[in-house]
Amino acid sequence: MNQIVQHQLSILIVEDEYHTCMAVARKVQAAGHTVDMAEDSAMGLHMGLTRAYDAILLDLGLPGGGGLDLLVKLRKISQVPVIFISQFEGVEERLQALDSGADDFLVKPVDPRELIAKLRAIVRRAKTNPNQSVTLVSGDLEVNLVTRSARRAGLELDLSPTEFEILVLLARNPDRLLSRHELEGALANKDSEKAQKNNILDVYILRLRRKIGKERITNRRGLGFIFHG
Repeated sequence: MNQIVQHQLSILIVEDEYHTCMAVARKVQAAGHTVDMAEDSAMGLHMGLTRAYDAILLDLGLPGGGGLDLLVKLRKISQVPVIFISQFEGVEERLQALDSGADDFLVKPVDPRELIAKLRAIVRRAKTNPNQSVTLVSGDLEVNLVTRSARRAGLELDLSPTEFEILVLLARNPDRLLSRHELEGALANKDSEKAQKNNILDVYILRLRRKIGKERITNRRGLGFIFHG
């Protein structure tokens, strides 16, 4: 009998309840997929915008703004498939989630077979969508979210993982002031000790400016930085 080979998916789970998050993660991993986890809206939004996921599993009730607020912000930039997993069973909650841009809605406790089937289905649909891009383009700068690489004028840039994450966050928000707090989130996700060191963000910004052009990133003293597309 022929065995069906399933493509390994990269999934982000945004859930503040530890035991629930781990239970869902185990179900996804048991199906052969990889998992990252975020415990609040801010971390979930940052990871969702700076890393290339096949899909996001999102809790409705989250600290720091809630799942709907996260989804609305995410949809301004990304069309990554999103499935809500929530204890709320009301029709109004489901309709609000779907109207805000969710691809599906599951009620806790989740049946593992249904979860994996829905994940595969929404990822298949997303891959047939020609409007979903994996590359950010700004002038002569190209940032590929899948290969985690960047090119300037056709030449590949030598970026550290942290430099890449900061660049993605900047490039996703052209001509918008990003606060130091928002950018420091990229450091915290890589190394919490590194994020606490004085001026470490300025060091990474300086390195990026040397590699992509000084004029592309400007500093608003005391406020943050602006990436010019």
